[in-house]
Amino acid sequence: MLSDFTWNMTGYIPKYAVNPHGDGIIPYMAERIFQLEPEPPAVGSLNEYILSALREKNLIYFSFFLHHYEPQLNKRIKGFWGVDGGDLYDTDRFIDIKLSCREQMLQKLMDYDPAKGAEYATYIFPFIRDAMLRFRMGEEKWSVSSLTNYKMVRSMAWLYHNTKDAVSEFSKKYNCDFALAEEYLRVVRGIRNQQPFYVTDEDGEETAEDISVDTTSQPDKMYFRAVLYDALHEAYDNLTYREQHTVAKHLGFCDTCWSVRKAVLINGEIEYRPIRPMTFEEISHSASRRSDKASERTYNRALKKMKEHIHRNEKIKCLFG
Repeated sequence: MLSDFTWNMTGYIPKYAVNPHGDGIIPYMAERIFQLEPEPPAVGSLNEYILSALREKNLIYFSFFLHHYEPQLNKRIKGFWGVDGGDLYDTDRFIDIKLSCREQMLQKLMDYDPAKGAEYATYIFPFIRDAMLRFRMGEEKWSVSSLTNYKMVRSMAWLYHNTKDAVSEFSKKYNCDFALAEEYLRVVRGIRNQQPFYVTDEDGEETAEDISVDTTSQPDKMYFRAVLYDALHEAYDNLTYREQHTVAKHLGFCDTCWSVRKAVLINGEIEYRPIRPMTFEEISHSASRRSDKASERTYNRALKKMKEHIHRNEKIKCLFG
C-alpha cells in the first residue's frame, strides 16, 4: 500500500519552479514539471529506479523514474490530444492530464510484479492510456456509467463515422448481438452534435492503437507492441532534425508528437483534420532545398538509418531473431 511508502526528496528540488495552475506557464515549462536538480543517479535501465522504490519503499526513486520518463509521457499526451502546437496548446489542460497520468502510474506501482518479466514502462503503458481517456471522459458534455462504456461509445462513434455498416462492424468486433450494437448507435446519434470525438481514431489517441480492447489480459501482445513502439521511437529520435522533418512531412504525421491529425479552428470550433502527406517537391519547396531529389535522398537515407537502428535493438533481436 502507498501508505507504507515514504517520499523523501532530501537533496533534490524541482529544476523548474512551476505552479501547476499559475499564470503564464509556457509549453516548455509544462513539459518539464517532473525534472529534478541535481540529475538523479545514473542507472543501467529505468526499471532499476522502480525496483529500488519497491525494495526500499521510498518514492524518491519513482520521482527519478519520472524525471527520465517525462519526454515519453509528453509524447503520449500530445498524441492523445491531437494538437500540433500553436494557439491551441492549453498548458493548464496539458499539466492536468499529466498529473492524472502520474496518479495512475503511482497507484499501479503497487500492483506491479517484476517477476512476470515486463518492465514497469511496458506494464504501465495501457494504464496511462486509461488515465488519459478517463480525463477526457470527465470533459465530455455527456456521461456514461464507466470507462468501459465510454470506450465502447467512442468505438461505435468511430465506426459510425468511418464505415458503411457500423452496427455490423461493432457486432463482429465485440462478438455481441445486433440489439446491443444498435443501442450503442442510438447513444452515439444522440450525442454526435455535442463533441468532435467521433472524428478521431476510434482509440482517441491517434496512434492506430485500439484502446477499446483490454490488452492487460493479453500481456504478450501488449509487450510485443510496446517493444516495437519504443524501438520505432528510438530509431526516429536517432535521426537528424532534417531527416525527421522529411519523414514526417512525406508520411503525414506531426514530427514532434506523431499525431496523424491536427486540430484546426473552424468558425470558432475545433475540428480534427488528417495531416496531408507532402510530395518530395512540396517538402523541398517549403524547406528551400535545391530539388525534390534532395528531399527524396534524405527520406531514403532516414528510412535506412531507422531500419538499421531497429535491427540493432537488443529486444527486437531477442524477440524476432
